[in-house]
Amino acid sequence: MNMDVNTENPFVQALVVSTTMAVFMIGVAFGLMSMATNGLDVPMFAILLIFAVIFIVGSVYFESRGADYIGSLAGGAIISLVATFSVTAFFSGVRFAIDSGITEIGLNQVVSALAICMVASMFLIRVLQHKFSSTF
Repeated sequence: MNMDVNTENPFVQALVVSTTMAVFMIGVAFGLMSMATNGLDVPMFAILLIFAVIFIVGSVYFESRGADYIGSLAGGAIISLVATFSVTAFFSGVRFAIDSGITEIGLNQVVSALAICMVASMFLIRVLQHKFSSTF
């Protein structure tokens, strides 16, 4: 059986991107719930390593886009704080889901939240596409 997936299809692209974003949103939500009740599940050295890598990449990115040294450092710091928090929350959420979090919340609520997040992510994608198409 040959199952070729056509990645050029706009329907498949939209479904894959919105589903991926929705799963990430659910993971972050679970992570926030887990961090509120259990504290941090991710070791501090991993958090610091994620922060350092994203800080360096973000600083170089902003510097290559024409920012001065202070601006590139500030931009890298802001991006790395947000990304580190998101990644930490996501992996805490994955651990929460694996450790009976889905059964604790209920599968109906998780699927409903996934559907809502898929719609929200599709809305966000379209708004950003419209914003960037008129800007560039």
